[in-house]
Amino acid sequence: GATIVNSLYPRSVEPFGGPVAVPAAKIPKPGEPPVPNYDGHFLLVNLAQNEGRIATDDADTDGGLLALWWKCPHLGCTLPWKGDFVAKADPLGRRGWFNCNCHGSTYTKAGVRVSGPAPRSMDTMQIAVGAKGDVTVQTGKRRSGGLDNPQRATPWSPPA
Repeated sequence: GATIVNSLYPRSVEPFGGPVAVPAAKIPKPGEPPVPNYDGHFLLVNLAQNEGRIATDDADTDGGLLALWWKCPHLGCTLPWKGDFVAKADPLGRRGWFNCNCHGSTYTKAGVRVSGPAPRSMDTMQIAVGAKGDVTVQTGKRRSGGLDNPQRATPWSPPA
């Protein structure tokens, strides 16, 4: 009996998991605010060089695209980008952070946790770049967020 039930109601480890295409025209320019993708439940970020690091991170980064799952790793609230927000935990006083409305966890533009009750940084999703500058985000290929989020960025340049 269990086999029939499993085939009728397949259980998936991921809540969604299909590929989501983003045309080149919908990709933000480096340094622009993240763009929410409602189909894939992610925020598409285009990091400028060295953007999204924490103040104590001295490793240079090249920038590029990140697809951040838009759920806070704390209790799953949807994380908004706040372009004018200044994080108390940031000694450099930079503007623009992901900041959870539920319990205040705060993250850099690359999704690196800087403060709050969240156990880790924002999760990232795998990105593949197409020939015409479009990208495909594999929403089922999620990786737990970490301090290395800025290094996970996928190089991207707009089509000529």
